[in-house]
Amino acid sequence: MGKDRSWSAFSDERCTKLKSTSQVFTFQLPAPSGQYQVGTTTYYWVDNSRRETYRAEIYDLQTQSLATTPRPTNLRELVVYVWYPARTDREATTAPYIDEGFALATAEEMGSSFGVSPDQFIQVVTRTIQTNAIPKLEFAGASRYPVIVFLPGFGATPKFYTRQLEELASHGYVVVAINPTYEAPVLFPDGQVITQSSTFDFSSANSETEQQVFNQAVKIRAEDVSFVLNQLERINTKDPQGLLTGRLDLSRVAIFGHSLGGDTAIEAMKRDRRLKAGINMDGGSYGSFFSSGNKDSLNCPLMVMSHDGADEALQTFYQRLGANAYRLMIEGTKHTTFMDFGSILPAFSAHSTTQEKSQITQAIGSIEPKRATQIINAYTLVFFNKYLLGKDEPLLERISPDYPEVLIESHL
Repeated sequence: MGKDRSWSAFSDERCTKLKSTSQVFTFQLPAPSGQYQVGTTTYYWVDNSRRETYRAEIYDLQTQSLATTPRPTNLRELVVYVWYPARTDREATTAPYIDEGFALATAEEMGSSFGVSPDQFIQVVTRTIQTNAIPKLEFAGASRYPVIVFLPGFGATPKFYTRQLEELASHGYVVVAINPTYEAPVLFPDGQVITQSSTFDFSSANSETEQQVFNQAVKIRAEDVSFVLNQLERINTKDPQGLLTGRLDLSRVAIFGHSLGGDTAIEAMKRDRRLKAGINMDGGSYGSFFSSGNKDSLNCPLMVMSHDGADEALQTFYQRLGANAYRLMIEGTKHTTFMDFGSILPAFSAHSTTQEKSQITQAIGSIEPKRATQIINAYTLVFFNKYLLGKDEPLLERISPDYPEVLIESHL
């Protein structure tokens, strides 16, 4: 994803239209396959030990205008989304797919990518698409559940990976997804939307500058991970929401991420030994682990999952890993296949005014989206089952006839 549109380009009319537009039809995300219904909640935390590095335009949804005063704190602020195994409640209303803040901030660019107008994009992601997760639903049973931290790609909200995150939660994991503030737009509890920092405007930057900026972003994200793990320890003792108290098995914590989030997963595992295993999902070459001359190895269990035809950087990285390392490539995929985009494309079809293939259609690869999601979810789940739950998972040991699109190798 690229840089989001300036808030100064949005009119009051669009904000009003968002609130008044009636829902014409719904598009239901496929139900996850696990035994649990999925609950969801959101946390807002401030890291008192770190000053914020970035700055950006701030939009106020209440006044429908740009904020004229800075944030009340100059410390690092984070919004964290949680999905978890919950008690069954078939009548409750599910959570929106995307919040208004992110939708408004990205409507111009994302609408164009999906072949619809900005207003239609907002309508689809905030109202049309229906998730399977119910806000603040009671936890299932009395167990403690292992925790998986998730990090999205650059410029993306974790909500664009909802199908993967709901799937893991339905199988008994608490999934904690960190929104990278100032990289991707995010709605804070006070009604302000923090947009993307101009630091990430690379229109006139060279490759060296871009590398430096993303290296810094990976470092900040990895620090976010450690801070969030600290917060999870705190709320596992006493959660102000009354949801997570005593529910987290913090002796079993893993991490995964896509793209820049995959790079961050590596950096976080290197820095924080509380992370027992991880998946780098089509990451790049950013962060200290990939810096020139660095020959460090990583000895935690790790899977490198890549798209068809990924560059040699991932192969080189895989060779530096210690025991319990896996390299997996899925034929017919592209970098964007690992997001929900293929799954949600049909929700935009009723609004599309062009016969040409949208940018998203061209970016998700030749593999059928439902099949891609099935494969990604299957291998992600068995990896975490093996290294967090100690289950025997033959799918990781050899190429499977059930998934002929997958090429897998390992050194154990």
